Amino acid sequence: MTATLTLDTVTLPSAPVGAPNPLPAVAAMPQAPYEASTDGLPDDLAENIRYGQVGSIHPYLLQDQYARERTDEPMRVAVLENDLLRAEFAVDLGGRLVRLLDKATGRDVVYRNDVFQPANLGLRNAWFSGGVEWNIGMRGHWPLTCAPLYAAALTAPDGEPVLRMWEYERVRGVIVQIDATLDSAAAALHVRVRVRNPHADETGMYWWTNIAVAQTEGSRVFAPATHAYQTQYDGTLAHVDVAAPDVSRPAHAAQAADWFYDLSAKEMPWIAALEPDGTGLAHVSSARLSGRKLFVWGDTTGGRHWQEWLGGSYFEIQGGLTTTQYENLRMPGGATWEWTEAFLPLQVDLADAEWAAACAVVGAQVGRATDATDVSRLDAVADLAPERTLNVGSPWGALEAALAARYGAPFDTLPGVRFEATAGEDAEYWRGLLGLAEAGDADASAPPSYVAGPLWDRLLAEAPPTWLTHYHRAVAAHASGDHTEAAAHYEASLRLTPTAWALRGRGLLRTASGERDAGIADLADALALAPGLTPLALELGEALLAAGRAEAASGFVDSLPAELRSRGRFRVLAVRAALASGAGDEARRMLEDEFDVPDIREGELSMSDLWRQAFPDRAVPERYDFSMS
Repeated sequence: MTATLTLDTVTLPSAPVGAPNPLPAVAAMPQAPYEASTDGLPDDLAENIRYGQVGSIHPYLLQDQYARERTDEPMRVAVLENDLLRAEFAVDLGGRLVRLLDKATGRDVVYRNDVFQPANLGLRNAWFSGGVEWNIGMRGHWPLTCAPLYAAALTAPDGEPVLRMWEYERVRGVIVQIDATLDSAAAALHVRVRVRNPHADETGMYWWTNIAVAQTEGSRVFAPATHAYQTQYDGTLAHVDVAAPDVSRPAHAAQAADWFYDLSAKEMPWIAALEPDGTGLAHVSSARLSGRKLFVWGDTTGGRHWQEWLGGSYFEIQGGLTTTQYENLRMPGGATWEWTEAFLPLQVDLADAEWAAACAVVGAQVGRATDATDVSRLDAVADLAPERTLNVGSPWGALEAALAARYGAPFDTLPGVRFEATAGEDAEYWRGLLGLAEAGDADASAPPSYVAGPLWDRLLAEAPPTWLTHYHRAVAAHASGDHTEAAAHYEASLRLTPTAWALRGRGLLRTASGERDAGIADLADALALAPGLTPLALELGEALLAAGRAEAASGFVDSLPAELRSRGRFRVLAVRAALASGAGDEARRMLEDEFDVPDIREGELSMSDLWRQAFPDRAVPERYDFSMS
């Protein structure tokens, strides 16, 4: 059968991600709700957990400007389709596989979200649920999960289409290439992932493929394991028997948890999710992608609330490079790692067998389904250059290559990808510094992008000193933890041109070092130069509260425009300030209005904590309950 590859749009009730937060992410990276303890773990697993931890999401900007109001909006998708399957990839949203329709049953075998609703679960804040997400670089939902990827159509030697997506990930400094095609003889979506470290230095590597599956009362998950490292939201990793009690039923989980299956050496690692009628999905890979995981939200008020908050009820089956999601691997300079993944609709005659017997039956069917497929097409196209461009990503792969060439550093790219230095306004200033375009004069507006690394700092140091070169060097030093260097460059930038951006940076340094009054003054001056900038106003309010100036914080919130005061984070600020200043009745009145905080963080309990503080004898309303346990 012949497949097609087209561009299409699907229309969903959507809350746009919005423009990036213009303030650089110099603070520590938001952490996941819990960290793993290495106590009692095998040495290799414990070492991987300790290695390669990332402390900052810089140079990416945060994506935190979304809301909860939704209107119908188009989502652009690249569509691979044949007589058996239809696969839709959101090329502007991290290349996520948002739909995999099994035409034999008419069912979507991955969870297809009916809405697009960002929420604060990603490393850059914005994330959305559903489909199959590709996570590279570091623990968490990767920085490009709500950003465009490059995409192109290729034609394989057998005449069948292949979708290629690729990008440069800036924190780890790696190139990722994802090729996808539909099997010609069986119901299967094949994916080949290639990751290249183009630099000479070692980097940490992380990859997890996260597959959302719609949850029903009878959903069940299988993997070829008898034990798993089970985590709940307290950081412990317990080595548990997966059959006693049976953990295979997501709807029956008492609370949110991860089960990282302890797989013995397998040539073909797999995991499968099935419904009571035996239909479902298997995820199979080559041996490098050796880890498998089940994530459940749990049968609690908070777990159900999170699913409703994100759009619907689901669990996740996952595949990764390591046993657990807390680990990073050492990827040598110049190395290329690759593996294949297959997504297979299943039909298994399972009845209601107990775990071991059921797992054996499912494993045999997964083996038969895999044997009927042919992944050789992806081998044939791995090095082919992109043909028809479907989407354009960021300029950073091209800019990093030009920077390396300028200083004689290695940058060995993959043969099957190409980057465009002119992609987006992010590139303009840096193209000028690199001599790829005429350098323009910098006004005092917020820079659209930032850089990190010694070669970029060298380039900035060699450029004519301006407020902007000093400011960029200050931000890079600030994000890396060198506060002395950062302070010197913020000062130099302000001497040349006072800007909101350098004032904000200096203000954050001062408040962090105990000079709270001076830091607050800097933040106030910054807001005066950038009036109405929501994240800057929020930082000033938070600084006032942290300094014990609750009445000043209340007055500050009251002085804001009504539209700004009505936003969730500012209402939280007002409640906290009221409680801190003894205005308990006012705090209780505000909380009883039951408002939402659109970017409440996974694991954040601010709303339930405030409620308990204000109403110690009353149950937390469901609207405020985001507890993961």
